[in-house]
Amino acid sequence: MGDIETLQNKILGKVQATGEAKVQELQKELSQALEDYKNRLNKQFEHDKENFIRKQEQQFEIRKQSLANELRNSELTHKQKLLEEIIQDVPNQLNHSIASDLNQMIQSAIQKLDTHQAFELKIGEKSRQFISDDQANELHATFDNMHWGENIAKKSGFILTQAGMNMNYLFEDVINELKPQLLIELEKQLKA
Repeated sequence: MGDIETLQNKILGKVQATGEAKVQELQKELSQALEDYKNRLNKQFEHDKENFIRKQEQQFEIRKQSLANELRNSELTHKQKLLEEIIQDVPNQLNHSIASDLNQMIQSAIQKLDTHQAFELKIGEKSRQFISDDQANELHATFDNMHWGENIAKKSGFILTQAGMNMNYLFEDVINELKPQLLIELEKQLKA
């Protein structure tokens, strides 16, 4: 019986040793699988974190650019409004600054016409006050083919008309023609 017991103990020992080896091997595999899972989880977390940060940075850049555009547009609108106000007042300033020279300007413009043919002179309502009755009579006496037209409402300067052609010296119209150039010049001065 001793041999059977010894044999049983030997078999039991081998089974136990094999079982323990298997358990250790399975524990080792399980530990490795757990370590691999933790590594994958950490990599995924880092990847997700980087994506989140990148998206936040992109959204921040988009918002920053949007705000910069809003600021630029606001500045441009403000500048444009300021420039428009400046230009809008130019005809009045021009009208008053050349008040004493208006008669001379009219005579100079008339010299460009064929004074032997009939022509018409219309004065802007805002400039009429700067031509005295004596100057008006002198113009009419000097240029006997000249006819006085009606005053042009709410305008400064004058218009000469001959043979259906208008020579427009209305300050508002001249300034509107020059407006793009004036805006560029004023913008340069604002930047300086």
